[in-house]
Amino acid sequence: MKKKYVILLHLLFWLYYIMQDLTVFDFKQQKISFPILAFDFNKPEYLLMLSFTAIYIFVFYLNYLVFMPKFFDVKKVKRIALSFLALFIIFIGMRYLIEEVLFDILFGFHNYYKGVTVTYYIYDNLAYSSLPIMASSVLWFIVNMLRLQKEQLALLESKRETEINFLKSQINPHFIFNTLNNIYYLIFEKSEKALPAVEQLSGLMRYMTYESQNETIALQREIAYIENFIALETMRISGDAQVFFKKNIENPECRIPPLLLIPFVENGFKHGILNNPEQSFTIELTQNKNHLILQTQNSINNYKKDHQSGVGIENIKKRLQLYFPDKHSLEITRKENMYYIKLDITL
Repeated sequence: MKKKYVILLHLLFWLYYIMQDLTVFDFKQQKISFPILAFDFNKPEYLLMLSFTAIYIFVFYLNYLVFMPKFFDVKKVKRIALSFLALFIIFIGMRYLIEEVLFDILFGFHNYYKGVTVTYYIYDNLAYSSLPIMASSVLWFIVNMLRLQKEQLALLESKRETEINFLKSQINPHFIFNTLNNIYYLIFEKSEKALPAVEQLSGLMRYMTYESQNETIALQREIAYIENFIALETMRISGDAQVFFKKNIENPECRIPPLLLIPFVENGFKHGILNNPEQSFTIELTQNKNHLILQTQNSINNYKKDHQSGVGIENIKKRLQLYFPDKHSLEITRKENMYYIKLDITL
């Protein structure tokens, strides 16, 4: 939801609040007045109105900006109840300290009559304190629901774009023809690598055509795709390919969005030197409990320019933000002629 619409919702609410609680309608004279505009320090009712409004606004935005974003979770009812209880205590406590203690010291008056019990004071203020708490909660729900709806639409659109970009660039005729030519050469040479290469290409095409349509897939399926991709790409490298894929996986069945890791592998193949024993292209994938960490390093080939860069790092950054907001970190570092990537995701 755009910021200007959020501001508009807040303005509409406060306009309603002013009309509802801070205006006086005289039925006899058919006139509307705004007592708060004729503020007079000498009149207790004006100071009390000001203090109540200030406390109302404070608790409203304390809940809206802090408590709801931090503590609201439909799966943790106890935490929600405790946060609401804390807000009730804050509202009632602030009102008592300002109106019953501070005003009595400074101005010689207070809101409630003398002798009122603490129990009655709390009971009487439960309704008053519930107003800003409930109002801010409802407004936060509306804004958050619209924001989540917008993010879902953006996520679907991003997924569609990603699939299209991969189908156009990753599995393009150029890649397929090169791979088929390599397989043809292997068959001509009667190499034992020919049949595995056909199987790898078949697995890669099957993954792109069918499995990538799912919202999430098992991590082991993404790993299998990466392994097939590496195997087919290394066929094109002259000399001994210095490409190493290291895996340390605790739960291969954990779920991730499809095509999430391959762009970082693709990036190394497109822009790296892949046959240098001293500076190998290394891919390390670690999954432990709820953490997934991908690290890559490759030397940079300054003479190798490939304008078809797949979905690109910027597109992946957007996908990560949509799938794992505040639950991932991506570090991209370039030191001299080496390129380092570290992706850490909390699943």
